[in-house]
Amino acid sequence: MSIEVNGVELSDVTVRYLETILWAETVSLSEAEDMLSDGFMDVAEDHPLYNVQECSPLDDHFGLGDFSVESLKRAENDCNEFFYRLDRIGLLERANCFADDEHIAYDFWLTRQGHGAGFWDGDYADETEDIGDALTGVAREFGECWVIVDDAGCLHIEG
Repeated sequence: MSIEVNGVELSDVTVRYLETILWAETVSLSEAEDMLSDGFMDVAEDHPLYNVQECSPLDDHFGLGDFSVESLKRAENDCNEFFYRLDRIGLLERANCFADDEHIAYDFWLTRQGHGAGFWDGDYADETEDIGDALTGVAREFGECWVIVDDAGCLHIEG
């Protein structure tokens, strides 16, 4: 199944990945820190960034529709490439013994960002197999990235 966001067709896996970003990350405003007042931009009440504070949770202020088209496409491409690599090396079928694809996408974001949870936290292991380290290795090949909020309130995945 898929949904369309800002004209971009997104798989359920990518939606879960983006929802994880919104849940796990905090606001990083494009405005220089010395231009902020107590972590807020000086904007009018009708501005999309009114009352949005630096370092507050993204999901307190933003949703899927706030990602730029380029970022939505990047997320879809990263998820597709990640799952392609897992399948190509035989890890996807093994990972699916422990979690569905949406949960794997969730752990993909957490792992690539180095959060305190992800593939290495024990969900991908049982008494006969532990593939968490292998999944972590593939996720880390993608490197870290950042979510920047531009002056119009649009989210950009960079890095």
